[in-house]
Amino acid sequence: MEKDFIDEFIPSKDTRAYLHSIHHEFTDLEKATIVANHIMIPYEKKVKWLKQFMDEISDDALKARISKALFKIKRDRKHYKKSNTALGALPYNESLFDFIFIPHDFRHGDIVRSIYGDWDTTVFGEKVGIILNYFDKDYEFYKNLRGDYSDVQVCVDIKFDGVEYQGEFKHEHINPIYIERMTLNEKDERRAYLNYLTNLYSKKSHMIEADNKPEYTGGSDDLLEQRYLDEYIPVQDDASGIWCVQTGHGFESGDVAYIAGEFSGTGLIYHFKYNDEMDHVHGFDSVLAIVLQDPEHIDIVTDYGEYSDQEINMVSGIKRTAMFVQSHRRPMTIAELRENRDKK
Repeated sequence: MEKDFIDEFIPSKDTRAYLHSIHHEFTDLEKATIVANHIMIPYEKKVKWLKQFMDEISDDALKARISKALFKIKRDRKHYKKSNTALGALPYNESLFDFIFIPHDFRHGDIVRSIYGDWDTTVFGEKVGIILNYFDKDYEFYKNLRGDYSDVQVCVDIKFDGVEYQGEFKHEHINPIYIERMTLNEKDERRAYLNYLTNLYSKKSHMIEADNKPEYTGGSDDLLEQRYLDEYIPVQDDASGIWCVQTGHGFESGDVAYIAGEFSGTGLIYHFKYNDEMDHVHGFDSVLAIVLQDPEHIDIVTDYGEYSDQEINMVSGIKRTAMFVQSHRRPMTIAELRENRDKK
């Protein structure tokens, strides 16, 4: 019976296989909650299953909760689309929204796809992304969390909708029953970029850990998290100058541009190529620093509309000035600087 439930209501082949591999069994409350909040089954199937399930169980309290949930589902029927892949921009079902941890084996670096579209659409694009900063310790933390049903979701950095780049700060919180691993061809440019992000994040994490000293009270993420446990609006740590905030997807710390982006879901990003390898920073000041250090081997990437015309002109002016100084072995005169400024 448990195998039948998992096969019927866990659409992700990877989560389904993992649940079978550990012989996981959902409780009656967990089953009812999963079905009541399922966004990939039609109205008729949801109502029929919950009614039959209510007749099969002996728990009167749960029966009453299912009955309330059914009333709400019927009331909200107009939001459903009449197809087997219906979604609908539905509010959560408050009668059945208890925290349920869905065991899964998704971890940092996994390239995954969301197997449903947006909450308010039936357009099923292939949203491809990567799981970052989700390790065994994070899994254990969320496993023991006691919030509501939304807290089982995994943060996925969505980078592509099909082959269309979605930007650096596009991420979604997705229930693991709707996430599947995705194998991309070695020649697929998306794969190279996603692997690059994984390696870049790992390197940055290693550098942060190596730089932290036990006696430095402002240098530990754990200490910062304890200190700013209830800060839901970004604050700056006085000792280290690091900005911190608690978000819906966990504790974040870093410079002000990064934290502002994580806090708001938006942010600044500037792509560039260094020796033909793609990279990015989160502030134009950082772009200027890189261009000044090595103007010959840096090219900004303007394909994503991240640079203003003024910024593009400034970078071009810096590169032209550097070439002039290197070839003439002297600084530009005021007249030459003026001419350089007027070039487009």
